[in-house]
Amino acid sequence: MSHRGRFQAQGKKLEESEPWEQGTPLILKDGQTLLKTLESKLKPKDRRIRKESFIDCMKTIVRIQKNGGYNVTHAGKPLLKSFPVDDTEHERVDLEIHAGIALI
Repeated sequence: MSHRGRFQAQGKKLEESEPWEQGTPLILKDGQTLLKTLESKLKPKDRRIRKESFIDCMKTIVRIQKNGGYNVTHAGKPLLKSFPVDDTEHERVDLEIHAGIALI
């Protein structure tokens, strides 16, 4: 079984992501590392704009882990969650779990 998804930072002039695709479920620690790696790839201004979005995404993945992780098959659908920046239309951080199990 393939376990795959990605963290993504998007905006009018930005599209950067940290995907995963692996044979075992993504554990929380590795998810946290991927999210931090994504944040570190951004220019300081883009990081600053999305600071709260990254914090909210991090809180969400911890909450998912505490609830037993996310299983796409059991849920019946992929998880697509956006953390938009206040007062903007396009600037955001996304969590996408497309297949398998993540954040256990």
